Parts: sequence; C-alpha cells; structure tokens
Amino acid sequence: MTTISDLSRDLIGDILSKVPITCVGKVRCTCKQWNASSRHRIFGKAVARQFMGFMMMDFKVCSVRIDLNGIVKDEEGSGPVSTKPIDKLNKIEISKVFHCDGLLLCTTRDNTRLLVWNPYLGQMKWIEPKTAYHRLDRYALGYDTNKKSYKILRFVDDAYWPTPLFEFEIYDMNSNLWRALDVTPDWDNEFFRPGLTVKGNTYFFAKQKIILDEGEADEDVDDFLVSFDFTKERFGPHLHVPFHSRLHGDTVVLSSVGEEKLAALYQCMDINMMEIWVTTKIEPHAVSWSKLYFLAVDKMVPLLSGSFFIDEEKKLALAFTLDTLGRYKRAYIIGEDEYFKQVDLGEAVVIPDDDDYPYCFPLVCSYVPSLVQINQGLVLSGKRKER
Repeated sequence: MTTISDLSRDLIGDILSKVPITCVGKVRCTCKQWNASSRHRIFGKAVARQFMGFMMMDFKVCSVRIDLNGIVKDEEGSGPVSTKPIDKLNKIEISKVFHCDGLLLCTTRDNTRLLVWNPYLGQMKWIEPKTAYHRLDRYALGYDTNKKSYKILRFVDDAYWPTPLFEFEIYDMNSNLWRALDVTPDWDNEFFRPGLTVKGNTYFFAKQKIILDEGEADEDVDDFLVSFDFTKERFGPHLHVPFHSRLHGDTVVLSSVGEEKLAALYQCMDINMMEIWVTTKIEPHAVSWSKLYFLAVDKMVPLLSGSFFIDEEKKLALAFTLDTLGRYKRAYIIGEDEYFKQVDLGEAVVIPDDDDYPYCFPLVCSYVPSLVQINQGLVLSGKRKER
C-alpha cells in the first residue's frame, strides 16, 4: 500500500504549491518528509518563482494567488487573480495591512486595536494603544537589525487641523511597551500613502513641509523618500526619487521587490502616463535607482490609489485599485509591448457616512513566509479619548 511518505518530492511539491499559505503549517505535522518539503517550499528557490500575497478588500483580509504563467501565455479562460478569505479573520474588519519579514501588521477599521500575525505559523497578537488611536494614524512594522527585535511605528502628523496634532510612538514587541519619540519632521506624508518596509526599515513617500494659507497652492514642492531606521529609532535624510509629482492629483505608490528592493509607481494625472522604477540600492541614508524605468505606459487608466507589485523576470506589473467612480475593484496587468489586461474583482463596498475618505481601495502585499515567533504578553493601554 502506498503511503504519504512514498510520494515523490516533485509530487509533494506540486501538492504544496496548491495549499494556501495559512494551511501549510498544518501540513508540517503530517510526516517528516512533508515537514522538510514544506520548509524547502518556504525557504528554497521555488519561492522566488511564485507570487504569494495577501489582499485587503472590503475590509476583509484574503490570501491572493496570481497565475503569472497564465498571464504570460494569455490563456483564455484562465483566472490570473484568485482570492480566498481568511476564515480566522472573517469577523474582523481590517483597514490596512503591512508586511515585514513574514509578519503582517493589520489595523482594525474602528481604530481600536492592532493585530500582528504570522500566517505561516498561525500566531496572532493583539496590541492595544498607549494613547487612543486616531483615524489619520500611519503605521510601519520593522526590526532592530542588531537584536532582530520587531517594532511598530505609529505617528500622526497633521498641521492642518484647527489644533495641529503631532504624535510619534514606537512599540517594542519584546518588552510589550509603547514609548514616545521626540520627532519634528520637515516633511509631510499623506495618510493614504503607506510606507513600505525593506530589510527591516520603512520608507515613506514624502514632500517638503509647507504651510499654506487657505486658498493658496504651491505645486513646486520637493518630493523624496524618507526612511525610518528601527535600529536607531529615527528618521533619515531626504532620499532622491527619479520623478517629480505635483502637490495634488498625481499618483505615487510604493511596493517591494522580494526582500531587498523597492519599486515606485508614478502616474501623472494630466496625461495618465505611468512609470515604474526599481531601486538598485536601498539603505536608510542612501538610495540609487535603475538607469531606465522598469516599465512605462504612455496612456494608462487613472490609478486613484491602491497598490501594485511587479515580476522582474516576466517584466509584468499588476496594479490593484478602484474604477474612477469608486464602484468596482479592478486589477490592471501591464507588460512590455503595450500589453494591457483588465481583471474585474467585483463591486466595491459602500461606506456610508464617511465623507472624508469614502473608499476602500484593495491593498495587496507580497508575502515571504518565515518562522519568526511572535512574543506574547500584556500591553498597557491609556485612558485618553479618541480625537
């Protein structure tokens, strides 16, 4: 009688390639060979040839699988993008998702808690605030390169309220404590432009801070990347970007390329020209970009916001966003020689009574599984009311 342990390594690998990443941990308990094969799948060369990721749609987290080979062959009837809801998070409304080193940081829609999750190991940790969370909070997940201790950056930097609000805090997942940071930035980062973590440090697209009187406009403002170094717990200098966006209207989105590179998508609002650039070096105090853009399109449908990822080998980019009316979720596949394909992902969720930001853009992040253990512990929470 043939048993599980009698199956060939190739057949086991084919089976594992069809198992959702959230279920692979259970497979490891089957037998020693499957445990070894699952580790090979996670840490071997195969991970570089496939896209694994998670997507936030309609305030729900889904695993996402993208058939890059089907896209390249342009097979009729093939579904290049498939999603599967995460049952464990089905009753939780999530508004943002961030990835670092195999861990996901999720923020709840009601701004009351943070969730750190290792999908591969199935470990979760809920984190409460020291002070009340704010609807304009920005977050980042990174790690101290000396200790490999994981930390969360939280900040609100809003100079345009009747009462300006500035709060910068950091949470250490080893000590389970929040601490205030003494930061006075000379830049602005819009709350709908999340940061992107590469090699433990987070990079934000930012602009020179200029306070204008009501009715004034200044389109000629310097733009750049700014990093947060989780080891030194400070922001770095302004880092060059290979384009110049205006103060309002143009789209700039960041993405990671594996664990070592950063990609930037820029779209000019007036002509809908789109460019994607990839770094050749990225450090908290230095960045360099490829001499030529990775991909460019002269005429592209407007990308209001959202997210994207690229495959360098296949020279493909996938952008996830809403249509111009905010009614439908869509994925746009862009390739060389003017290749373009639209994939409809269904109707977008309606957000009533939210005039400030009435859209729930699909957010996708690539995922590299890891065996990072999440340190559990109690967290002190504050008494201040939400503002």
